[in-house]
Amino acid sequence: MTESTDNYLDTHRGGLQTTPEGQELYQRVQRAMDDVQEACAHAAQARAPRGLVRVSAQSDVGRDWLIPRVASFAREYPQVELELSLSDRVVDLLAERFDVAIRVGEVDDGRLTRRSIGRFRNCICAAPSYLRARCTPRTTEGLAGHVVLSYLRGNRQEAWDPATKRWVMIRAPYAADSNAALRQLALDGLGIARLPELTVLEDLQRGALTRLPLERLEDEGAPISLVFPQGKQLSARVRAFVDFFAGEARRSLPQSRARSR
Repeated sequence: MTESTDNYLDTHRGGLQTTPEGQELYQRVQRAMDDVQEACAHAAQARAPRGLVRVSAQSDVGRDWLIPRVASFAREYPQVELELSLSDRVVDLLAERFDVAIRVGEVDDGRLTRRSIGRFRNCICAAPSYLRARCTPRTTEGLAGHVVLSYLRGNRQEAWDPATKRWVMIRAPYAADSNAALRQLALDGLGIARLPELTVLEDLQRGALTRLPLERLEDEGAPISLVFPQGKQLSARVRAFVDFFAGEARRSLPQSRARSR
């Protein structure tokens, strides 16, 4: 044992005991380690994304997909604040000072960067109670005599014609101007509805609604994209939002069939 070690250790009843000098050294080292850990924690906290992110989202995607995942985002990024505007109106991100938008359809604004995250598809469905009371239509001709829930646009009632893949004017006993309302009417067994998969996915999975074999959905559906101003370096908080929800989309949104092949 060296002389320097002897300064910090002493024998005591056949064992080793720290000397007062050794205890002082240990306390100094421990304080230094505590200071390093505290400095690392402060540095990590300083790098953590923080601040406000203003988000615009198409109403169905916002209500049925974005909102249910905000709590998970908040747990991962507790210092990021969100302002969420859900509307089918296409906002001007630059003029209205939004940081990012979730849009359905093509994006042709050259000022914006687009990051595709999935596809927006629809399905024709009805409640099992409705189908038990009537036969299940298996062709477009089979829809004759069925109650088709219509979408209300102003004073016009419209329904999707799976034969022509167009919206047509009809007169139906039940109509509504939101997919959330049409979903509830369908769940209550009042008729057949064409609704976004995002809106009724859980209903289909638990058997509350049944998908009808009227539309093979051979098309890809409309793209769902995260868009943000082009040519501008994203702040840490906006990058955190974009990356988090892009990751969520890969696990939960319908993807391009061409990509999955």
